[in-house]
Amino acid sequence: MNRLAALSACTAALAVLGVVGPQTPAASARPSGPKACVPLIGTNQLIPPLPGIVTPLPGDKSPAVFTVLPPARSQSSLPRAVHLRDGTVGFNSFLETALRRGSIYVRPRHSVGVWRKVPTPGCLDGHVVGVSVNNNMLVALDRDGWIYSLDNLLAAPVTWNWTRLYGAPIWLWPGLTVPNDPHNARKWSLSHRISRRFTDPAGNTHHLTAGLVQVVALTGGGSRIVFLDPWLPADYSYEIGGPVGGRFISEAVSTSGSVTFVTNRHGDMYTRAYDLDFAGSNNIPHRYTWQRHNIKRAQAPSQLEERFNPGFTPVALPAKDWHHQPKVPGEVTSRISIHDSGPAVEDRELRVEGRRNGATGFWHKSLYATAWRFTPTGDRLARPILDADPSTDQSSLTLAPPTGVHFAGALPDGWRLSATDFDWAQTRHPMVLKSPSGRTYPVTLATTDGLRFVPRGPGLDAQPRSMDGALDVREAKPWATDSGELRRFVKQHLQGRDIFEVGVQVSSRSLVISPAGILQPPLATLTRR
Repeated sequence: MNRLAALSACTAALAVLGVVGPQTPAASARPSGPKACVPLIGTNQLIPPLPGIVTPLPGDKSPAVFTVLPPARSQSSLPRAVHLRDGTVGFNSFLETALRRGSIYVRPRHSVGVWRKVPTPGCLDGHVVGVSVNNNMLVALDRDGWIYSLDNLLAAPVTWNWTRLYGAPIWLWPGLTVPNDPHNARKWSLSHRISRRFTDPAGNTHHLTAGLVQVVALTGGGSRIVFLDPWLPADYSYEIGGPVGGRFISEAVSTSGSVTFVTNRHGDMYTRAYDLDFAGSNNIPHRYTWQRHNIKRAQAPSQLEERFNPGFTPVALPAKDWHHQPKVPGEVTSRISIHDSGPAVEDRELRVEGRRNGATGFWHKSLYATAWRFTPTGDRLARPILDADPSTDQSSLTLAPPTGVHFAGALPDGWRLSATDFDWAQTRHPMVLKSPSGRTYPVTLATTDGLRFVPRGPGLDAQPRSMDGALDVREAKPWATDSGELRRFVKQHLQGRDIFEVGVQVSSRSLVISPAGILQPPLATLTRR
């Protein structure tokens, strides 16, 4: 879709807001919309997460601000301490939350103080089945999976406010459900990124002021990871391509500040920093480059200046891949948790419920640390101990089948290009380039999903997905002395670049690769084989 058509579609969506009901995939058996007593508009819509706009709201952060809330009737039914984030308990740097009998309770973080009831619209209070808090946001789910957002959780309760809207345009769609069982606390998690800087794949540091919210959910039996951004269309079409080429089957997910943490049934764990911005799909807050040559420039003093001044270093693509975490040297459950521990995206702490020498508690480490430590709590384990061998990588013991999607087609001058088991959600796609002489070369197609303004279906179907990307032939060594034919191909058809920017249109039937730009003729049209 071109930008003019996308903007027209966005305008049309705004025109019908409030007239049509929510359109959510596979929701025919659910109520037609979220609970009507929950407000439509909150600060989520009034304070947009754009460069230069700083959140959370300032204000008093003392424990006294919680006294405006009524105390829970039964303190003994609520946890004595909160150590992990999942669908029933959680925390940020200011408070901790607990869900009991459909109602949400809070108290100051790291306290043994009184649990107090969160002001919740009457039709929702008592009917919440899942809750996740991360930084300045809280998301609650009802039994039908509808998403309700509570904002300003890093400020005093008097500033908290609910909205039942979720999805484009600009958080104004009439509602969205999670794509899985809302009762299953392991299968979804809220992420609210408010970090102040991050490091891109080329090692360059970039400032951040624009925030980003997404709900991350497991689908496809755990092999697909969908993210729901309230500024994106209300659908399940955006994914974080999973570990092990998308075949890793996750038992549980936790996410914080755009860093997603997954584990399988054998305690093998992976993390990845990924959202619409880090993927390279959103040109509003960032400038991007697929190149690796001569991109190092001065570091911008702010995200806003970096976006509009080409004299500063752009964000390198493709996005960082999954980081395979070391296995815990002891017993663990599938109850995993991640939270912010500092101002950078790389500042995250991982926690895993488990046991050591008979004592229950949690294992923990920073995101890139190599060793786990154990903190005993004496709490009863919420989930069963996994069948995990700490000394062995068991990531491949339970894998989803390959996609079975194979593409092949012709390039100019008798060259051919092919891909086996293509998974559109992956960032890097191994391909084979074959010359007229029959010699084959390994190349990579790197991609990122395009920015859309109207809903579409998940996965691949007859409607092409528009993606940005680059054809990377560096692995084939085109500048080697024995690669004359490849060198000529790169000079004639790839503008002499070993990383060549492209646009991609992929459907269930074809994969079309064109030079980047408007109305460029295809470089290759690969068909399903």
